[in-house]
Amino acid sequence: MYPPWSYSQSRANTFDECLRKYYFHYYGSHNGWNRELASEEQATLYRLKQLSNLYLLFGDLAHRMCESAVRTVDERREPPRQGFLDKVIREMLNQGYKESQDREAWIRQPKQRLMLSEIYYGEEALRDRISIINDRRRAIVRNLYTSAAWKELSAGGARVVEAEKWDTMLLHDTKVYVKMDLLYRRQNGEMVIVDWKTGKEGDFSDQLYLYASYVREKYNIPLEQLELRVEYLVTGECETYKPVQEDIAKVEENVGRYIEEMKSCLDDEYYNRPKPMSFFTPMPSRRTCGSCNFREVCEFRYV
Repeated sequence: MYPPWSYSQSRANTFDECLRKYYFHYYGSHNGWNRELASEEQATLYRLKQLSNLYLLFGDLAHRMCESAVRTVDERREPPRQGFLDKVIREMLNQGYKESQDREAWIRQPKQRLMLSEIYYGEEALRDRISIINDRRRAIVRNLYTSAAWKELSAGGARVVEAEKWDTMLLHDTKVYVKMDLLYRRQNGEMVIVDWKTGKEGDFSDQLYLYASYVREKYNIPLEQLELRVEYLVTGECETYKPVQEDIAKVEENVGRYIEEMKSCLDDEYYNRPKPMSFFTPMPSRRTCGSCNFREVCEFRYV
């Protein structure tokens, strides 16, 4: 029995990358945790699904740092010093690196333990990525305390409403998962959605418009009182958007197309039962295959 079907931005991203990867992640790995019922293939796919990488680990730690620091200022407590934040992230990155050295322990408990794909696959890029992460680590700690969101919360007139909280909304009769990095309310009733970015700059407007749709529905607030902001913590830059109905309608329509395309891959929509694996066409490329968790088992990987 597969879990009920739902939509998320990460699911859509995987669907775009490669249909075979999408199958491995959402269907082939299902029940792989059950040692009594899982086939060897299911167990392997489930284990590979749990692989992380340095960028993901760093992003997760940085978001946890932002949440913790923001809550201190929201609760009118003394915020942690930059040196302390930098030290904690550095130590946790080192801990993740060391934990990834124990391959056998991870194989026994892939969900409970960390394994970095760079170490699992012996990637030559490991040393360069460590250098990149160290540079980013120092930058985000410094730029958090000069970000627009931090300044506004520190001024005392705004209060945190949500931070790193999973929730759902109903769209096209489908449960859609959303998780905003930060949502706060100004004294005048306006609300600001903040998306912390710890990597390269890009176009994240569609993701923010989906968040705006969720906030409008949940908090019954007009779009005119919403501000969307991307905070690039590596560079200290930020982008702001003022959503209008046309933006929301466009992104909701786009989500609807994804839902329709994904559900066309099902034999049974009610039970979320997929069509045969052969239906999920591999889409090999140097970029996608080079970072894919499932390259160990995929015969179509780019070489």
